[in-house]
Amino acid sequence: MEYVVELFKKLGLSSSDAKVYMTLLLKGPSSQTRIAELLMMHRPQVYASLKRLAMKGLVEILGGRPSIYKAVKPEILLKIFDKEMKNLIKNARRELDAIKISPKELDYGVWMLRSYKGMLLKAETLIEKAQIDLAVCGSEEFILRTLKKLNEAKKRGVLVYIIVYSGRNKIKNISTIKKLFNKVKWAISGDIMVVADSKEAVLIQRRIKDYGLYIREPVLIDYLLHDFFNRWVRGKTISDEPIQLPKRFTIHRLALLEARRLLKSGKKLRARIKGRHVEQDEFRVIKGEVSNVVLNFSTGLMHFILNTGDKIVKVGGPDAIAEDYAAYEIKLEEVG
Repeated sequence: MEYVVELFKKLGLSSSDAKVYMTLLLKGPSSQTRIAELLMMHRPQVYASLKRLAMKGLVEILGGRPSIYKAVKPEILLKIFDKEMKNLIKNARRELDAIKISPKELDYGVWMLRSYKGMLLKAETLIEKAQIDLAVCGSEEFILRTLKKLNEAKKRGVLVYIIVYSGRNKIKNISTIKKLFNKVKWAISGDIMVVADSKEAVLIQRRIKDYGLYIREPVLIDYLLHDFFNRWVRGKTISDEPIQLPKRFTIHRLALLEARRLLKSGKKLRARIKGRHVEQDEFRVIKGEVSNVVLNFSTGLMHFILNTGDKIVKVGGPDAIAEDYAAYEIKLEEVG
């Protein structure tokens, strides 16, 4: 009954209206007096409910003395609700579209989210917005919830990396996930996280109810991606097929991992990297052949070594200090 009452409230009706409707469903066609007796309500109150229900098309009236009222079938109720909600959304969208929203948006910041449903919707929005790559980790339930949107992202060329948490239990839908995605790892536990194009992230705490963060802070996002990379390297492989070139990355460490794998397979690679000159702090586009990849887990040094034709340069991640350049976007392609 609780959900029926909520449904009626969405239609602009009251809990009394819901009770009258449900009584007619359970007891069959009845008069106003009979309904009042069954619900122990005053007749004027029942009459008002019947009038509202009739105006919504939820009861039918058989004329006579006294009039007999009959509830429409539940499927009709649901169709009426669906139509009203669509009209409501349509009208609301028209009004919202007419509003001139300020184009100003803060480049950096961390916002607190206190609604679990809101967090999930925000995470799904980031998946829809991604253009280059996605780092996603979460419970099997979360991955299945976002499966369609993740698959749509993959189809439009986004590189999708997924870490599934399942504790000590087996992943029940592993075949479904593995069939759709070729970059999937398994880990025991962790927080739910989505990072899109290394620019925006949603982090949902699993241990604290209704608490999460929406992040547009480059330093914090880099920390999240560093943690994701470490989990990816240590995680149990479900699917990890070689990438198809050309491919773009914003996640520097994963680009290094993929490039090293391709180099070891005998492929020759070129890279086009958008980034910043570390010493001069100027934006640059660097092109060259990938002569080597450094992934030193003990020292933390991780960078590309590029032969640009006239010099050899080292390209690190966004926080590069020891390298010549700090990369924001990397495009890998095969030579020859």
